[in-house]
Amino acid sequence: MAWVDGRHPRRRHPEIDNAVRRVVRWRFPRLRQVGRGWASGFLFVAGFGLSAADRPVPVSVQAKPGRFEISALDASAAHALVSASEEAWRMLAGPLGLPDAFSSPIFVRVSPWTEGEVEDPFHVLVEPGGIVSLRVMTGPAVSRASRRAVVRALLLRRAVARFGVSERLNAPLWLEHAGVGWWETQLDAARLDGLKYESPAAAPPALEALLGWAPGEEEPRVMVAASVWLLMFLQSESGRGKEWASFLDRLLGGEEPLGALVACYPGRFVDVAERELWWQTGYHHFRLMRSLPTLEADESRRNLAELARFVFAGPTEAMDAVVPFRRVLDNSHEPLVLAEIGRRRLQLERLIPRLHPFYRNAGLALDAALREGVKLPLRRGALLAAFEQDWRDGAELEESMNTALDGARRREDGK
Repeated sequence: MAWVDGRHPRRRHPEIDNAVRRVVRWRFPRLRQVGRGWASGFLFVAGFGLSAADRPVPVSVQAKPGRFEISALDASAAHALVSASEEAWRMLAGPLGLPDAFSSPIFVRVSPWTEGEVEDPFHVLVEPGGIVSLRVMTGPAVSRASRRAVVRALLLRRAVARFGVSERLNAPLWLEHAGVGWWETQLDAARLDGLKYESPAAAPPALEALLGWAPGEEEPRVMVAASVWLLMFLQSESGRGKEWASFLDRLLGGEEPLGALVACYPGRFVDVAERELWWQTGYHHFRLMRSLPTLEADESRRNLAELARFVFAGPTEAMDAVVPFRRVLDNSHEPLVLAEIGRRRLQLERLIPRLHPFYRNAGLALDAALREGVKLPLRRGALLAAFEQDWRDGAELEESMNTALDGARRREDGK
């Protein structure tokens, strides 16, 4: 086996590599990882004995099954990275065509960050059996390099799922940067303004140079920013997502990008000059777009549902149980429950400005339930009732909109 970028990491940590993972089961109201359910912040951690007071305790933290499994000497770094990985999955599921889970997770080993470290901060490995492994250096705060590591691992795991293990598998550099940029701008709308600010008003990088951008080359910010606009543009040009999905498959399978572009986006251009005009038009359209990114109604519904659903350890090892929201609030005095509520409130704070108008009130009501329900036990019932009513209103509006759009499409097809 060999690292994808051709280099082996300089340091290894036998404490992580050889640690035996055993799950610490927490009975309600203590939380554990949700298994097949939601609540990515519920972690299950491997426990190990300490041989010395100052010796770090290796931990193993798992996201949802079939996604990420993270081993580290620093529990805070592992927890931060598993939360970020679930966040990435949620934000990139649409653009990257991610399933709900892979047949095997991406295995991650976290090395502690050392100031002045000269080696690359992460390495992704595709093993002969189809296992994708990631070794990343990080601390309690998730850096942009860590986000790049997560995106690259997702791209290669998606490629393995589609094509199996092959020397042709590819995770294009522009798509890696685009994935990180998409993740960050969807998470924080202010980053979109920053992206616009650093994108030149002049012509963007040539499409051939951007698609052929190879690891090891310089990584100027103008190329990084253009990558995000290219991802947005190619998705917008894709009729019902088919062209983009086909192009993504061809890229990950190692096909020549310009040839794949011609095959997947027919009729857009006939020569190099028209191709560049097509690309520049899309680039400037998105760079000058004034509206903030807003989630579609179904995306808003899924994101809110994930934050409102709690799953706890069941009475047996093989069982998980969905626990009513009210019961979670009633046990918010537990430190672990309170910490999880705080994490979800932070996610809601970022999510609410981007929610579809149908679900904006439900998002505000959920935030109020999490915020005030902890402090005001007597108001919990009313707060939860308000959230449930706003949720039903949003779902009814979404269903009515979909019915109207389906009817319009049928009438259009019948002409």
